[in-house]
Amino acid sequence: SALGQFTTAVVAVVAVRLGYVKLEAGRLVETRSLMILGGASALALVLGQYPYLYLTVAFIQMLKAFSPAYMVVFLYCLGVEHPSRRTTACVLGLSLFTAIASAGEVNFNLIGVCFMAAASISDSLRLVIAQKLLKNQKMNPMETLYYISPICILWMIPAACLTELSSALRNHSFELITQYPLTFLASGLAGCFVNLTSFLLVRRTSSMTLKTLTMARNGGLVIASALFMGESITMLEAFGYTGLLGCFALYTYIKADESSQPKLGTEMLRTEPPSVKNGSEEGRLLVATTSSEEGDGEEEEERI
Repeated sequence: SALGQFTTAVVAVVAVRLGYVKLEAGRLVETRSLMILGGASALALVLGQYPYLYLTVAFIQMLKAFSPAYMVVFLYCLGVEHPSRRTTACVLGLSLFTAIASAGEVNFNLIGVCFMAAASISDSLRLVIAQKLLKNQKMNPMETLYYISPICILWMIPAACLTELSSALRNHSFELITQYPLTFLASGLAGCFVNLTSFLLVRRTSSMTLKTLTMARNGGLVIASALFMGESITMLEAFGYTGLLGCFALYTYIKADESSQPKLGTEMLRTEPPSVKNGSEEGRLLVATTSSEEGDGEEEEERI
């Protein structure tokens, strides 16, 4: 996790120094937002690994299904976006069908559930704040990563020192970097690619679309594996993932419909009726005539 953030920071700094990415001068960005975004990113990366020690993969997917619900709350509370009722219903449907699909393998463990809930909340907060910076502040994705990645690393260093550093030094784990340098380089570049593409998608669409797309991808992979690769799934899983894909298709249609409405409204405002244009020209002509008449009257008074 830290390797991907470190590689992202290096790539962003190099891109800025070489002039491929320009930082906008005079931009006012809250330091608090940057610190929260970096901290939320670090928490999502660190806490997201621990649930696999306590829970099954199916149950983890079930808990991840409620991430869009957290995101709806953050979007509304932070004033970044106000999801419509139709969008909220689709998001809840996505969460419900994913939970149904994963309900067959429930292995409850309180510690794992707490880790997963904290990781999901942190990831939702990360994406919402990223949307605020990318869309509301008009920041470039690479510019955002230029500020965020170093902050994320600073947040992750204390966690690594408390949990992993002692065992890594004791087991000489850092020697693996010299033994497999290309593997670690590829891993870091892959993490950088994921960070950049995620922020690009958030800027072009929204954080909610990114999260629902991830859920739909998981469901699509399960269905495709069952149809074309002979993977065995239960009827409950098939029902849940099919409903998930249906909700995602409906969500995509609703978002496309909502995004087209403001454009139509803008075009209607730009297109003024001829009578309005003529009236405005006549009004300007009347004012000009009156002004000229008043000016002539003043000249006559001066002559007298």
